[in-house]
Amino acid sequence: MRTRSLIGAWRELDTARHKAEFYRMWHLGYRAGLPHSRVLSEMGAIERSPWVEGMRRRLLDGVDRRDTLADTLDRAPHLFTPFEAGLIKLGEEAGGLEEILRLLGDHFDGEHRRMMWVKKKMSYPMINLIAAIFIAPFPIAFFGNPLGYLVIVGTGTAAGLVSGGALVRLAVRRYRNRPRLVLARLLRSLAIAIEAGLPLDRALDTAATAADDASLSAHLARLPPSTRSGQPLADTLRGWRGLPAEAGAALRTAGETGDYTGTLRKLADLYEEGF
Repeated sequence: MRTRSLIGAWRELDTARHKAEFYRMWHLGYRAGLPHSRVLSEMGAIERSPWVEGMRRRLLDGVDRRDTLADTLDRAPHLFTPFEAGLIKLGEEAGGLEEILRLLGDHFDGEHRRMMWVKKKMSYPMINLIAAIFIAPFPIAFFGNPLGYLVIVGTGTAAGLVSGGALVRLAVRRYRNRPRLVLARLLRSLAIAIEAGLPLDRALDTAATAADDASLSAHLARLPPSTRSGQPLADTLRGWRGLPAEAGAALRTAGETGDYTGTLRKLADLYEEGF
């Protein structure tokens, strides 16, 4: 689904918004008692996002073949993130798909807001890059070679449009991997997974895929499953370099009071706002 072009990569930054709309439409139809096939077909093609349209069509083909949602998701791992696939499978198995679809809509709506922050941060360097394409070779035109200037500008513009997608993705990953944003993604995903009914150890595994941080994955891999399943979140995450002391203290309090989802959401809000 990914493209190398600059315009295509820029449009991909809106994927979370289209996913939020998709899951909310699916949730409303499912809540009204409509079968999956009718909901997925009547919402129509999602032409603004080939990625999300691919999700819709794959799900529609699967339910038309009377496959389970889990089987359909397993056949298209490139379309669904492990986080959303894990929650959908849980909802289907436990009979709580309606709530899962609502939670996924909220999750991707939050992802969209964070991506808008990233796009805002990227706008200034992109404007500078475009300006440089036109300004840097200007001396060539000034000294009497306007054709050479046009050739250089045209070549630079074409190269940027054709292959600039890789630069956009690199910049997005750099911004998204800032420690406070990684922590915010982890905390918000944890809140959603716990609210969906997953036990703490499974919720943490699911949320770690959404956080997409190598240091977190390495930290969790060092802990035996038996240890993780029998201790609070604060103890499991203790020693991970991405967890500040104040966040660890808040998680310990949440473990003592049992109010994990409320605490996690409040912490996620704080770190997204630059706390």
